[in-house]
Amino acid sequence: MAVFAHPDDEIGASGTLALHARRGDRVLLVWMTKGGLASQFGELEEDRVAEIREGHGAHVARLIGAEYRFLPFRDTFLTGSREEALALARLMAEFRPDAVITWDPLDVHPDHRATHQAVLSALKLCRIPKLVEEAHREPVRLYHYPRRELYRPMIYVDVTETEEVAEAVFGFYQGFYRWPFTLEEFRARRRLRGRETGVPFAEAFQTDSPPAWPALP
Repeated sequence: MAVFAHPDDEIGASGTLALHARRGDRVLLVWMTKGGLASQFGELEEDRVAEIREGHGAHVARLIGAEYRFLPFRDTFLTGSREEALALARLMAEFRPDAVITWDPLDVHPDHRATHQAVLSALKLCRIPKLVEEAHREPVRLYHYPRRELYRPMIYVDVTETEEVAEAVFGFYQGFYRWPFTLEEFRARRRLRGRETGVPFAEAFQTDSPPAWPALP
């Protein structure tokens, strides 16, 4: 399961998600909002922007090979509240993920930080039967986008096999929003991640609960 605040937040995990889908895993993309307040749409009404961006999410999910869900919260109004966490927890209890990818806890956008907080709470609430009926009590590993000032283990995923999917996702959004950041720059950044771990292309995440070693390495 990948949980983000707005459609296009998932770009940095798109190769990893596509890799899981390609090997036969169920993959669920979840957005907390439809991103109806995006500034690139000028004076277009919020409901219409949300409708367009919902279509973007559906298209990207198809590119990745993922299922998708939008939760009914409003853009820029996320707080990491119990209501948000409980909505996620119920979805987790239904989908039963063994890993969750989300935003880092320090991002400048308040919706991104709130999404991280809601995910943390949901991972606890989904274990409580009186809240979610059939609780999901199996271990779930949490990964988030990397941030150098967080002293947590870095996890690299070799996404060479699915780099074309990640580039298609980026290209779709870049073509729509006309971002100044080019496909060539996007590719170069992912190549740099790959060099850090000895593969052609990589995506990176951090975890606050590193995998256990059977003995000291």
